[in-house]
This record gives sequence, C-alpha cells and structure tokens, in this order.
Amino acid sequence: MKKLLVMTLMVFGTVFGAFATGNNLTVVAEKRANHLSEQMIRELRLNNYQSNKVREINLDVAAQITEIEQQHAGNEQLIAEKCKEVLAARDLQFEDILSTVQYNDYFGDRKMYSKADREFVTSLNEQGSQNLATNQDANKNAVASNVN
Repeated sequence: MKKLLVMTLMVFGTVFGAFATGNNLTVVAEKRANHLSEQMIRELRLNNYQSNKVREINLDVAAQITEIEQQHAGNEQLIAEKCKEVLAARDLQFEDILSTVQYNDYFGDRKMYSKADREFVTSLNEQGSQNLATNQDANKNAVASNVN
C-alpha cells in the first residue's frame, strides 16, 4: 500500500513539475512578444490590423525562440543558427503585412529589435533570479523562526 501511495505521489509530482516549467516558458514568451510588439507598433506606426498580425507573429516567434533556447542551452552556435531560420521566416511574414516603407524601416532596424529583445530577456532573467533569491531568503527566515 505504501509503495502504491509513493508511486502515485511521484507521478503527480512529475506531471505538475513539467506543467509548471512549460507554463513559465509560455509566460516568458508572451512577455517577450508583447514587449517587442509594442515597440514595433510605436516605431513603425502600425494600424490596428497590422498591430494584431504583428502580435500574433511575434508571439509565435517568441515561443519558438524560447523553446530553442531551452532545448539547446549552452550551445550558442546552434541556438543562433536555429533562431536565424525562425527570424527569416518572420521577415517573410512581415513583408506581407507591412507597407513598403514600414517594411524597409523594420528591415533596417532588425538588429536594433533583436538587441532590445535580448536585453528584455536578460532583464526578465535577472528579475527571476532576484525573485528566487528573495524567496530563498524568506524560506530561510521562516525555517529559522520555526526552529526558535
């Protein structure tokens, strides 16, 4: 009976752990896409239709890039190669949505958008590290107060 209970708890722990990790990646991808989309909407002066399409495309691309970075962590060359393919596909989609002038502005500023995206993700990671450190400190204090 104890073995059955332990096995059941292990299965639930594994399932919920995997769900929590996947959910975190989705949140990061959404934040990443929203940040980039807002910047593009302002700078390229997109209309409502273009804004909605750019948001959809950026959400899809951010999810793909976040997944690539997660799967191939530590292999920067492979990450760069796969992300380049995803970004090239995004460029083709933008070409269909943006006007010629807007696309030329976007195409000229792609490096700036990529840099802003990387900086935003870095700031998210730093905030996550600070939150983790704060939670760990709170847990230590809770343990110390429970011992006393």
